[in-house]
Amino acid sequence: MTSHPIEQTFAKLASLRSDRSSWLLTQTDSQPGWLSAAELAAESSHLKEIIGRTASHYKSENLRAPATLWFGHYAYGIEIIAFACFLIDRRVPDLSSSKLFVRFAEDGDLESIAWAGRSFAALPDDPDASHPDCIILPTREALREYMHKQMLDSFANMIDSVSAYSKMGRPGLWAIAADYAAYSFTALGEIVGNEALGVEESRLFSESKSKLSTKRSFIPIEHVGTTHYLLDRTSCCLYYQVDGGGYCHSCPHRPLDERIELVKRHMEEEHAEAH
Repeated sequence: MTSHPIEQTFAKLASLRSDRSSWLLTQTDSQPGWLSAAELAAESSHLKEIIGRTASHYKSENLRAPATLWFGHYAYGIEIIAFACFLIDRRVPDLSSSKLFVRFAEDGDLESIAWAGRSFAALPDDPDASHPDCIILPTREALREYMHKQMLDSFANMIDSVSAYSKMGRPGLWAIAADYAAYSFTALGEIVGNEALGVEESRLFSESKSKLSTKRSFIPIEHVGTTHYLLDRTSCCLYYQVDGGGYCHSCPHRPLDERIELVKRHMEEEHAEAH
């Protein structure tokens, strides 16, 4: 029996990153703890328990930092898979909160994602354009815009709930989601061997001005014969506020020249490993 088109897309993605296969499920498995994104956002006791795991892991009594860290990792998981479907297979899966199921590890980090929705959006030349679950959109721009709107809708209630529980401001959480969206595209560009493509897709995604649009752009860093693009972030995950934490390499609290120098060191390490 022929598999569903979205299952085929996820199989293609798994062949590129087998270590992310648990984020590419199309139905929940037998493991306990699954919740739909809608359930998670609607019921404060679920967020309290799961973000509590993150707070315990980081030994933090202040909820703002673990809540921000938790949400950033959650948003990144949803974004990078949806963007991978778009970038690699020109398809967009169903991002409806009621059809998106998630499960979390003991430390509260996102462990598994099950994309249970059957509908998907694609272009007219998609090999499965005639499939009854396919939503045909006329252009790549329309497909990108559809993905952008779906993602906004998917995150809205979750951000409201995380903000209400942790007292972390909504604008800060949206900024985290926007920066992770930009980073997701560049990470995918690296995976397919064309980081510049990821940067370009990130810029096109941000052309639809919304809470998911990045406020800054990328800084090209040429070093050891290659180019890396540093996202000039506006958001901070607050990792520096937890026990044993500190500023991330790309943290906006670091001076820009310091961030660039850290990237260059990383590029040198990768260059040395490759040669």
